[in-house]
Amino acid sequence: MARIAGILSVLMFSAFAMERPQAAKPPNEVAVTLEVHVPGLAVETVNFGVPLPPGFLRDARMVRVLDARGSEIEAAVRSLEPWRIDGKPGTIRSVQIQFRTDFQHEQTQRVKVVFGKARARNVDRFVPVVETLVAEDGRKGPKVLAVLPAKWLCDSWVAGPQVPAADSGPQAYYDRWVEKNFPGSLAYIASPVFDHWLFDRTTCWYKMYVRTGERKYLEAAYEAAHFVRINTQPDGPNAGMFLVKKGPPDLKYVYPRAMHLHYLLTGEERARDLGKIMAELILDKWDPVYNRGFWTPRHEGYGLLGVLHGWEMTGEAAYWQQAARYANALHDHQQQPPDGRPGDGSFRQNWEQYDAHEAKFKGATSAWMMAILLDPLFHYWTLTGDARIPKMVTKWCDFLDRQGIQPDGRSAYYVINCFAGEPGELPSTVNGDMTRHNTEMSYQFAMGVYFQPDPARQRVYEQRIQALFAAVVDKDLSRTPRAFNWAFQASSQMVYFLQHAARK
Repeated sequence: MARIAGILSVLMFSAFAMERPQAAKPPNEVAVTLEVHVPGLAVETVNFGVPLPPGFLRDARMVRVLDARGSEIEAAVRSLEPWRIDGKPGTIRSVQIQFRTDFQHEQTQRVKVVFGKARARNVDRFVPVVETLVAEDGRKGPKVLAVLPAKWLCDSWVAGPQVPAADSGPQAYYDRWVEKNFPGSLAYIASPVFDHWLFDRTTCWYKMYVRTGERKYLEAAYEAAHFVRINTQPDGPNAGMFLVKKGPPDLKYVYPRAMHLHYLLTGEERARDLGKIMAELILDKWDPVYNRGFWTPRHEGYGLLGVLHGWEMTGEAAYWQQAARYANALHDHQQQPPDGRPGDGSFRQNWEQYDAHEAKFKGATSAWMMAILLDPLFHYWTLTGDARIPKMVTKWCDFLDRQGIQPDGRSAYYVINCFAGEPGELPSTVNGDMTRHNTEMSYQFAMGVYFQPDPARQRVYEQRIQALFAAVVDKDLSRTPRAFNWAFQASSQMVYFLQHAARK
C-alpha cells in the first residue's frame, strides 16, 4: 500500500504545474506619512524610496507627489533599479523621491505619491542621501522619516511576496510572536559582539516593517543597516567582510540582502555600493558544489542569497549564471548525494568534516540550517520559475517529517543522522533546547504546504506547524540574542505560504 501511495503522490505532483505567484496590481496612488525625526525643523528635504511590484511602472516621469490639499509638489524622482526576472531587465523596482517641504507648523504630514500622469513640477537635481540624515553615519536615521503602508510594501514584493500583519487571520499567532520578541531585540541594536549579528538582524526588522508599516520597526532597521555598513570592510582583498567578526572573511556574516533592502527603501547610495561589494565577495569565495569537503546548508544558503541579490543589484551575467550553478548543484546533490547512496530528500553531508565535536555521522544534515537554504531557493524560483524547486522543497519536507523531528513532535534534532536506524548507526543528536528553532521549522513546513499538491501531505505539514509553534510561544528569543535573528530572518513568509497554498 505504501508503494501505491508513493506512486500516486509522484503522479499527482507530475500532473501539478506550480505557477509562480503574480504580483497584485496596486492602486495608482499611495499615501506616505512624514514624521519629523528631530525637533525644530523648518523647510527640509524629504527623501525616501517607494518600492513597486513587477509590471507596474516603466517611466519614472509618470510619478507625482501631491500635498494634503491635492496640489502637486515640486519633486525629483528617479528609478533605483529595474526588476530582473527571467534573466532580463523589466519594469522599475523602486523609485527614489525627494522634495522640500515646511514642517514648522506640522510635525507629521501626509503626502500622496500618484502614478500614471507626467509630473508638471519636476526637479532634476538630487541631493546625496547623507545630507538628509540626522548624522552622517546614518544610525540616527533621517531628519524626516517616511512611513509607507504595509499593504503597499507587501504587494511591492520588496521583501518577496508577503501578507500584511493586519490580514494574517488564522496565522495571527505569528504576528503576536513577532510583537512579543521585538522589544528585547532592541538591546542588541548596536552590539559589539559579533554573533549578535549572526543571521542578519537588519533584515529581520525590515521584514517586520514591511508587514506592519510601523515606525518602530523601520527605525530599528535603519539604525541596524548603518551599523552593519559602518562595520563592513569597504575595500582591499577582503572587501565586504563584517569587521566585528575578526579573522578571515566569514560568509555567514555577509548580508547584501540587508543593504539591498535599505537601498530600495531609501535610495542610500552607500548601501547600494556596499551591497555590491558584499555580493562580489560571496561570488568569489563560495563554490556551490559539495565535493565532500567543508560544506553546510547555511553557507550554501547565504551564498545563493548573496548571488541573487548581486544579480538584482547589478544585472551582471556572472551572478545569474552562478545562481543557476547553485540550483543545479542542489538538485543533483538531493537526487544523488555525493556519498553514492540513494537520495532520501535531504542534502546530506559528512558531518565530521564540518564539526567533529558535534557528530561524526557520515550522512547528516541540519534542520535549522536548511531554513536558511530554503529562503533563497524560493527567491530563485520567483525569479526563474525553475520547475525543479517545488519538488525539491517537498522532498526535503517529507524527509524532515520522517526523520528530522523528535518523537514528541515538539522540536527537531540538532544533527540529523540520515542513516539512523541502520545497523551500527547512532541516533540523531539533541543539543540544548531545540524548540528555540521552531519558528524556522514551521516556516519550512509552511513552504512545504505551499508547494505540496497532495492534500494529505499538506495536512501532515500543517499538523507539524501546530505542534512546533505551540512549543515555542513561551520562549524569550533574545535570551540567546542571535535566536531572534535565526527565527525571523525568513519566517515572515510563512503567513503568505499558508494563505496561498496549492489546493486541489
